[in-house]
Amino acid sequence: MRWIDTLVEFAQSKLTDRELEILWGRGVSDEQIREYKLGYVNARLPPLEGAEAFLDWCWQGRKLEDMFVLPMTNSLGQVKGVQFRHVERHKKGYTDYLVDKEEPALFGLAQAMPHVWQTQWVVLVEGAFDLFPVQRVLPNVIPTMTASVSLGLLRFLRRNVREIWLMYDTDKSGYEGARAFVAENGQHFKYLHNPGLPRLKYEQRLTKDPAELWEVLGDERFGVYLRNQATRLGR
Repeated sequence: MRWIDTLVEFAQSKLTDRELEILWGRGVSDEQIREYKLGYVNARLPPLEGAEAFLDWCWQGRKLEDMFVLPMTNSLGQVKGVQFRHVERHKKGYTDYLVDKEEPALFGLAQAMPHVWQTQWVVLVEGAFDLFPVQRVLPNVIPTMTASVSLGLLRFLRRNVREIWLMYDTDKSGYEGARAFVAENGQHFKYLHNPGLPRLKYEQRLTKDPAELWEVLGDERFGVYLRNQATRLGR
């Protein structure tokens, strides 16, 4: 077994009730936890033969304190990297480690591809936690991990899809990323939709992404919204 597969398997085994409750609260179902092989590490790693560069990068694990582990795969399901995200929501940011940069490797890519190949349609969101509530309604969803599409992913999309629905965040970077993608790539796809997301009251501000919109609407109403939007876009 490759060291990165060992890491993913180890992290899966370390999820406790505390982490599961946090995942549930962020819109992740038990089925998705299993399907996407989510895991957890807290500064301690198993023996990882051949992972010297990774171990140096993460300070032998000390850098990875109280982190969710999200495997990043190629389209065939091979783990090519991992994303680490703080468990506590007030700690912003994430960090990625890629073993192989020769092909697109994203969280959720392998799970989406059977549906993408079948429909030639993809829904793009920014973050990993935006994926989960959307995926239960539209399984052809992929998080680009930032408010932009990498050159490798863009080439991949040009080969495999005819239609794209951008569901980026409704903040400055999301708006700019979506506008730039439409302006630069509209001619490469038959349909390119950027309808935007509704903004509803959320804590002391307005919702800005699919995950927050799900928190306000709940599973049923969020699903109705997505299905209505897909119908409006001709799906």
